[in-house]
Amino acid sequence: MEYVIQLLTFLELPGQYLMPVAGITTLIAFVLFLYLSFQLFRIASLRYVRSKYFHISNPKWYRALKETNFFAALGYFGAGFMARFMAFTFFPAAYQYYHATAAKIVTIYFLLCILILLNKILSVVVIVNKNTADVPLKGIAQFLRIFINFFGVLIIFAFFAGREPTYFISALGIMMSVLLIIFKDTILGFTASWQLAMNNMLHLGDWIESSKHNANGEVTDISLTTVTVQNWDKTIVTVPAYDLIANSFQNWRGMREAGARRIKRSMYIDMHTIRFADKGLIEKFKKIELLKSYITQKEAELARYNSTKNVGDYIGNGRNLTNIGTFRVYCLEYIRSLACIDKNFTSMVRQLNPTTEGLPLEIYCFANTTVWAEYENCQSDIFDHLLAIMEEFDLQVFQRPAGRSLKPHK
Repeated sequence: MEYVIQLLTFLELPGQYLMPVAGITTLIAFVLFLYLSFQLFRIASLRYVRSKYFHISNPKWYRALKETNFFAALGYFGAGFMARFMAFTFFPAAYQYYHATAAKIVTIYFLLCILILLNKILSVVVIVNKNTADVPLKGIAQFLRIFINFFGVLIIFAFFAGREPTYFISALGIMMSVLLIIFKDTILGFTASWQLAMNNMLHLGDWIESSKHNANGEVTDISLTTVTVQNWDKTIVTVPAYDLIANSFQNWRGMREAGARRIKRSMYIDMHTIRFADKGLIEKFKKIELLKSYITQKEAELARYNSTKNVGDYIGNGRNLTNIGTFRVYCLEYIRSLACIDKNFTSMVRQLNPTTEGLPLEIYCFANTTVWAEYENCQSDIFDHLLAIMEEFDLQVFQRPAGRSLKPHK
């Protein structure tokens, strides 16, 4: 500061302006020195991290420390210590007021360094545990950043104003209603993210479906207030986290954990083609490998039953095989014989309530894969075969008349 005073005296600055101008000029030079020291440590740490000398065996920590340039935050403290030492050079003890101001600037700088360090620690933790699906680390880290930075700035402001932080905190109590409105989405989002994680409702990588938000895809990100879903058509949907708590959504994680995916589809049979099986049709059934054992067993069972009843020649008096019943058994035996069907889960073929479009025959089973393409191939193979072989049972699929089917047959 003495050199600045000598320079201003040489420039013949009036005496009443000499000390204020000298003090302000020296403070600006001091702040500039602090800034240059800050940049020096930042650039030096950045070059070190990118150099061949920086190496950590753990790839997660290596990537996290490199992406966040964590060592720069430690270097910033070095700039602060250097500025603290140089404060005595810029402002000797004789200039107590300016020396105290410089010391206050350095203290505020150290508090900012602590905030930067805490933020970088949170960033490192999030990057290292990026694939941890059980806890919404990103959302928690964002909440902690808001909390730390808010109260950090409050402490810095209190120190700069020469007041206790509790003075401003008590004043904030009056503003709490306003703050609740401002941070409503943040508070709701954090609460929802925590509930989703703690109740094991949602993880990264889950396949979820929410018709309200047109979301049907994989969860790629869980932040403080939103859940990001990449739909299967590669579009991105951002869903408010608290909306998933307030409204229902479907999570397909159970399917992936089970390693099997359900097939549940119906074929509509034309009810005009349903009839009892005559001898010719039964002989045709016996040629089908999957039905040989069933036909033999069923014929013996029906013969025993009919022999105890006064059946006569009328077919309605006794029990007889039908083409729809035999086809239902064939469908069940066929799906059980396929390698792509999981035998540990329920497999059945059932009739649903008749409709104006025919009799629904539902295939219910589980494919032993959750890979979409493999699942669709398995399902298509089943119905390709069943629709094609249905005519062997003298059955027809119901199809609503349209187009060429309305033309008279020649």
